[in-house]
Amino acid sequence: MFLYPKKNSEFFDENSNFFSTSKLHALDKYWSNNSSHPTHQKIHEMIERILIQRGEKTLKQERISLIKQLEKSFLISNPMGRFSANIIGLITKLLILKNQLK
Repeated sequence: MFLYPKKNSEFFDENSNFFSTSKLHALDKYWSNNSSHPTHQKIHEMIERILIQRGEKTLKQERISLIKQLEKSFLISNPMGRFSANIIGLITKLLILKNQLK
């Protein structure tokens, strides 16, 4: 039986609340990689909407969160890394000078 795109999305919208959260996460992952048709994009938007209503993070939100976390760690690590490298370099120079004076 072939369902037209409009009927297909209506069918999915009516029955999507009955899917488990883990199934919705799997569908979110699938449709984020395979949404090439406008109907597929509507289905993916429905899945994201239901996940958000359930208080879950969508794949898109998890990716954005990971990117923000990485950006934050780079902002912290660069100044701290330079500071610790300068301290290590200073201690090394002091040890070399101390050994040369003996």
